[in-house]
Amino acid sequence: MRVIAPSSRPLAEALALAPTLLARAANGERVITASFVEGPAVVLGALQRAGRVVDVAACATAGVPVLRRCTTGTAAYIGSRAILWTLVLPHVAALHPDATPRTLLNRNVRGFLRGLSRGGAPAQYFGREWIAIQHRPAALLGFEALPDGRVVIEIFAGLDRTIALPAALCAEEERAVDRWRGKEPLALGPHHPAALALQVINAVAAHARVGLESIELPTDLVLTAPIADPRSPVPAGLALAAPRRAPIGWIDAASDPASGRLWIGGDALVASFAVGALGDALARGEAAAPGDAPIDGASWDDLVAAGRAALG
Repeated sequence: MRVIAPSSRPLAEALALAPTLLARAANGERVITASFVEGPAVVLGALQRAGRVVDVAACATAGVPVLRRCTTGTAAYIGSRAILWTLVLPHVAALHPDATPRTLLNRNVRGFLRGLSRGGAPAQYFGREWIAIQHRPAALLGFEALPDGRVVIEIFAGLDRTIALPAALCAEEERAVDRWRGKEPLALGPHHPAALALQVINAVAAHARVGLESIELPTDLVLTAPIADPRSPVPAGLALAAPRRAPIGWIDAASDPASGRLWIGGDALVASFAVGALGDALARGEAAAPGDAPIDGASWDDLVAAGRAALG
């Protein structure tokens, strides 16, 4: 497995690593790195509608930029210092042969759990979108997958502040969700970030029984600008439907029945291409859900219901 040396990076640059390295994975590369980032900032999941998660105006007033990552799932808050680990694989079983789309996170977070636990506090994964330390949410997970099987996993962990969005920045719908299942989120504390980042990377490699080979940081990173539009990433010309609840939170949808266009998004951990294909199928009057594309935190039935409701 190839490793890019952990380093302090602007948050936008750290977020740009995932799509850039995902493109490289077409050559079969397995790559891991860690970025030390600073806030304040909100990092939205790839398919989350900005205005349903945060009050964009309140964020602007508070001087908190709203950024978007390429991985799906729920939003993370970077309050002060934080670590972002990025793991890119050419296919879901590239490190663990028994991994499947359904167990994408369950299998591939185990090395991270070992690395985080070596500081003395046991790290555990109970499913869905976060890792717990001492039974408290401490790190947020996101993933993206491509049609040819390439995947990227991102893990966000706050050092000085937790990953939980401050209530003052949240939209009403976000405040209505118990993101942490009744538990108080935890910051990792005053660790030495460089030592912690390497500890986790080495544990991921050791758990997979692979060596590490250093490579340079890509020079072709494409940075994205902060979000100012509450509708982002909903395509222009589509009418928003009311969000619908799912186990992980909300499913968003928007449509224009006259033109047969449908967009589906939200909080689910899911392959974006498969959501797009589902939306196109529903707009054509078809009901087939994607086959083995990874999804967690919601079901394809949840997304189908949201899409049909948007189409009316």
